Amino acid sequence: MLSTEAVESFFGWINERHAIYQRRAGGQPPPWTDDAILASYKFTNPFRENDRVTVWMREHWTNPNHNRPAGEIIFNCCLFRMIGTSEFAADHGWVTDWNPARTKQLIMDRLARKERTFTGAYIITNQGLKDPKAVVVVDHFLTPVWRDREKLADVAQTTNSLQALHAEFALYKGWGGGGFMAYEVVTDLNYTPVLANAVDRFSWANAGPGAVRGLNRLHLRDLKKGMNQTQANREMQELLVQAEKYIASNVPLGDVDMRTIEHSLCEWDKYQRVLHSQGEPRSKFSADLARTHVKGAIE
Repeated sequence: MLSTEAVESFFGWINERHAIYQRRAGGQPPPWTDDAILASYKFTNPFRENDRVTVWMREHWTNPNHNRPAGEIIFNCCLFRMIGTSEFAADHGWVTDWNPARTKQLIMDRLARKERTFTGAYIITNQGLKDPKAVVVVDHFLTPVWRDREKLADVAQTTNSLQALHAEFALYKGWGGGGFMAYEVVTDLNYTPVLANAVDRFSWANAGPGAVRGLNRLHLRDLKKGMNQTQANREMQELLVQAEKYIASNVPLGDVDMRTIEHSLCEWDKYQRVLHSQGEPRSKFSADLARTHVKGAIE
């Protein structure tokens, strides 16, 4: 059974977290919320497009290159997310004719200088390979994508489906498994001409472990209970249908898609863990850092 109280809490998290973003972006001084948990810990935005790095990506990476070939756009989204920082992307530049040796050298040089290179928002594992990370990422994860960029573009253009392209990425080392990295890329492509009109934006998402825990909380199940993607998507669709009832007027209802539901389930689960003394998010919230990030994103 779906808990009404839990559903209200879930959408309440979306409403208040987005309100915090709006207050920060509007230049209001902290505190931006009376919620002690949201004020104390770092939670990402319900809408991924409002995240600082994604804002930079749109303004400096994908939007200026929207008229490039589809395969090229796909590869550059992969390159951006596999490294994950705007600092590296700005240093490297958009790829029209890729030189893997240059990319590897740039990664190694930046790491040697202790310059910010790989993101700390998620972990890029070596997938059991013993080579240095620069070699693994470039030779094993990115090179096959560059080689097959036209094939991937054909899948995107013939299916117009986030899910179909995500499934195709699962065949490539570094992009399969739980599909987290592939999910990041297909979500980015949803905001490019490659998949701007994806038929399944409002019907499919890749449910990660946090989202599954969130669904279990909503249905009052054991938090460790697993589920397949079919069930997870069915339950996320049920939530999406209820958005109109619970989303506050400050939240753009038309932007609440399956990615918003999936991602917010993960963040709401983190919130619930703190609320019920089941653990804490790894990052504390810093008002000073948040002000810097908002200023940088707006500029």
